[in-house]
Amino acid sequence: MSIKTIQYVKEAEERAEKLELDSQSKLENISVAAQTAIEERKKQLSSELNAYEREQQKEYDQKITVIKEKIDQEIADELNEMNRSIQLNQTDAVNDIVKEVISRYGNS
Repeated sequence: MSIKTIQYVKEAEERAEKLELDSQSKLENISVAAQTAIEERKKQLSSELNAYEREQQKEYDQKITVIKEKIDQEIADELNEMNRSIQLNQTDAVNDIVKEVISRYGNS
């Protein structure tokens, strides 16, 4: 083998070694960039999920408020109807008592 051939082989080995180191460095950079991108995406998804959960809770609270108001109104209406019925029954009872007293004892 000639000196040129040996030198060419050494240079080729050096280039191969440099290429391997460069590729390892690039691989590490890609890995770090990918991990960073994953972490950023996780943060973004977490933020979006939190916003969605807050929005859903807000909608749920609004629905609950509407339902409570409806139930409260129904209860108030029923109480008013019961009070009206009680008042009518009391009036009817008083009238019945007055009629009975008048029929028994007359208009003295």
